[in-house]
Amino acid sequence: MLAAACGGDGDEDSKASPEAEWSDHVSLDVSTGNLVPGKSTALQVATGNSSRSITRVPLELSFRTVGLALPRESALKVEYRDADDAPWKRLALSVRSGALRGSVPVNVPHGTVRRFWRITPGFEPDGILQTLKVSGSLGGRGQVVHSVWEQPLPAATVLPGREGGESAPLSGSAWTEYTFRVRNLLPGTLQGAQVRAELACVGKDQNDEKPCETAEGVPGFEAQYFDGDGWKSLAAEGSSSASPDARPGNDVLLREAATIPAKGEKRYRFRLKATSSLGERFDHAELGLWMVYPKAKKGQNGMLGYASMTSSFGTD
Repeated sequence: MLAAACGGDGDEDSKASPEAEWSDHVSLDVSTGNLVPGKSTALQVATGNSSRSITRVPLELSFRTVGLALPRESALKVEYRDADDAPWKRLALSVRSGALRGSVPVNVPHGTVRRFWRITPGFEPDGILQTLKVSGSLGGRGQVVHSVWEQPLPAATVLPGREGGESAPLSGSAWTEYTFRVRNLLPGTLQGAQVRAELACVGKDQNDEKPCETAEGVPGFEAQYFDGDGWKSLAAEGSSSASPDARPGNDVLLREAATIPAKGEKRYRFRLKATSSLGERFDHAELGLWMVYPKAKKGQNGMLGYASMTSSFGTD
């Protein structure tokens, strides 16, 4: 993770001399929120200093795309400010050594300080598993603190059919329907991805690991999926054996390859019906839809998107 500190935050009367050894006492961390083309997100900037405050330390930030051609300087907007109520300033970027780089002097006061800059990407990914790598170097002349953060560039989004992810109450006599929308954000066809639907049963007691199971092993739900031709019954897979990549305690209802045209969208429709095994221990059901890239290599983030919807138990 990489972070940086803004100028103007230190104690101007408490300065370490330029020759003082400070790098052993200072940490630097930066992270970003989810990157969406055309929208600003947080570039969190943090410093830690266990010694005396130091001022006007050179900070260089660099931005490099991984798996994607480096965009022009104008395609990435980075903003900072000297204090929470100060006006925003744009960090000037230039291309050097294969990255977009910008520098600003910053203060590093004693203690831990977190600030929130802004970053706005004006470019889009053109493939799966592309990222923006943010690096920072604080200091110079032999005293440098480094940090790195790598953020995925979104290739797809998964959205619930209803605002807030809430659905109608579950019933034992009627179906409750859930709809998810998967959007391809790429300029070309999204291929090689996989959609996985998981069902979790949540009890009133958060420590209850099996709020839906009865002594006879009756499942808590009947589940169906609309495949385009009609509703098909689904058999839940046990997450421990059939689905080693599922979240603990979840049942996998559907796992299928997904191909979505450029800038296109596909809807996934499910419906659930409660059984008699849902008793006093049950609080709500959560149906989640994951979009993953199974061919992601070690160290790569293969999750492309996720959304969930919840339903409590109603009365017939």
